[in-house]
Amino acid sequence: MQVSVGIIPRARFAEAEYLEAVGHAAEAAGLARVWLGDRTVYPKQYATAGDLGDTFPWNVSAPQLEGVVAMTWLLASTRRVGVGVSVMVVPLRQPVLLARQLASLDHLSKGRLTFGLGIGGVLEEYDIMGVDRERRGARVDEYIEAMRLLWTEEHPSFSGRFVSFPETYCSPKPAQVGGPPLWIGGHTEATRERVARYGAGLAAGSVTPERAVTLLADVRARAERLGRDPSTVGILVQAHDPDRDALRRKLDAHRQAGVTEAIVPGLGRTPTEVADSVAAIPDLVG
Repeated sequence: MQVSVGIIPRARFAEAEYLEAVGHAAEAAGLARVWLGDRTVYPKQYATAGDLGDTFPWNVSAPQLEGVVAMTWLLASTRRVGVGVSVMVVPLRQPVLLARQLASLDHLSKGRLTFGLGIGGVLEEYDIMGVDRERRGARVDEYIEAMRLLWTEEHPSFSGRFVSFPETYCSPKPAQVGGPPLWIGGHTEATRERVARYGAGLAAGSVTPERAVTLLADVRARAERLGRDPSTVGILVQAHDPDRDALRRKLDAHRQAGVTEAIVPGLGRTPTEVADSVAAIPDLVG
């Protein structure tokens, strides 16, 4: 099981010195990745906070960096550690431009980019961005297919309901063959089918180890039915607990459950405290 650190680039983590502290400490500690949360906008009025419940557990008026920009800053300030976003609401993005941005980042970083994506649960975001909220599942499938063509074909073209383009040049290609690994987030059967068809794995959030076993078995069975090698499909979880011993036990249980990668939050009020918390993450795993 790989272990990574996760932050949301919001409030103090929206400042360059905090991002750099996380990235440098993660690189020195040998962690797999730095994962960044993302949100296009926070509506002032919203019906739900998606899978977080009725309200966001943080101050939505605090400044938060845009995901592609935050990944760019981290990749430019590090040399070895991977960087990912989990998850970006892809239907809110123009897919040709997004494919170009991600390919450029993967090319410049020599293959250190990982991409987590989903359809989101705060529907007011769709209204603000002028995107139809009712067909977001079909839209994300089409966008994934279009982006994969842009990353792999010499003269890609695409004709769909939501995006179309004639034969075009789209280069440089990503350093990783086929493009950055796609970790797909969500809690529905449609999400698990999407993972089986397109994904490196399921970004499952803060599930229990017991639930991780069930979800991993499900996505791998679906992948096998589609002709994929099920062992290439994994599960990504977030693990947090204020008690270090409890967190250590939770991570061990996730490892025994077959979890592919676990994300531990970076903590601290100052850049030094944050760096120290990241440096201590490897001590939590055997």
